Amino acid sequence: MPHKKAKRTVREKLRNEKGEDLAPGKASLQNESIPKSALRVFNSMATREEYRQKKRKNEDDGERSSKRHKAGPDGSSEKQKKNDKKVALKIQPGESIQHFNRRVEDDLRPLVKAAAQSARALERNVQKAEREARIEAQKAKKEKAKAKPDVPSKPTPKEDSPPPPVNKFANRPKEFAAASSAAPKRLNDIAQAPPEFKQLPRGAGSAIGKRDGVLSMSQKVMMEQEREKAIIRYRELKAKRKQAGDLGDKLKDDS
Repeated sequence: MPHKKAKRTVREKLRNEKGEDLAPGKASLQNESIPKSALRVFNSMATREEYRQKKRKNEDDGERSSKRHKAGPDGSSEKQKKNDKKVALKIQPGESIQHFNRRVEDDLRPLVKAAAQSARALERNVQKAEREARIEAQKAKKEKAKAKPDVPSKPTPKEDSPPPPVNKFANRPKEFAAASSAAPKRLNDIAQAPPEFKQLPRGAGSAIGKRDGVLSMSQKVMMEQEREKAIIRYRELKAKRKQAGDLGDKLKDDS
C-alpha cells in the first residue's frame, strides 16, 4: 500500500501559507475529523428543529405521517387495500402450491393471533366479572347476617338411631377352638419323649427315593483318573525332594 502522507517540505510549506493561531472558520466542524457520534450530538438541535418543521408542515397539509393510515392516490387507505387483498387471495400464475400455502399462512397468522388475544381478553373479563360478583354477594350476605337479630334456635329432635346389625357368625364355632391350649405350662419343663407325628408334614414323603449323593459310572471313572494323576504327581515331587536331600548330604560330606 503506497504511503499517502505528503512530504515534510510540502506540509511545512502549507503550514506556513495558512499561518498559526488562526480563529476557527464556519466550516471548521465539517472539515475537522471528529467522530460521528460527537458530530451527531453537536447537530442534535438542528436535527430536532428540522424534524419539528417537517411535522408541522405535514399537519398543515392534512397528511398523516403513519404508513398505516397513509392514503393512496385513489383516496383508499393502505389498511383497506390490505383487507381487500386478503379477501381476494388467489393463487398467482406460475406460483407453486407450496408458496401459495405459505403466503396464505403468513396472511392469516396475524388474524389468528388477534382472535386468540381477543378471546383471552374476553375470558379474563368474564372471570373478573364473576369474581367481583362473588365478592359482592359475600359482602351482602355478611351485611345481612349482621343486620338480622339473633333468634334462639330451637333444638332439633334427635332421630332414633338404627339398631346395630346382627352378626350371623356369632354362634358359629371357630376353627381354632379344638386347638385350645388351656393346659397350664410349667417353667423349665423337660420333654420326656420326642414328638410323635400322626400325620406326615406336607412334602415329607416326596424326598423318598431320590438319588442324592449317587454317582454315575462316568463320574466314578473321572474321579479315579484324577486320583491316579494326583498320586503320580505326589510321587514325582517326593522323588525330587529326596534326590535334592541326597545331593545336599554328599556336599556336606565332601566339605
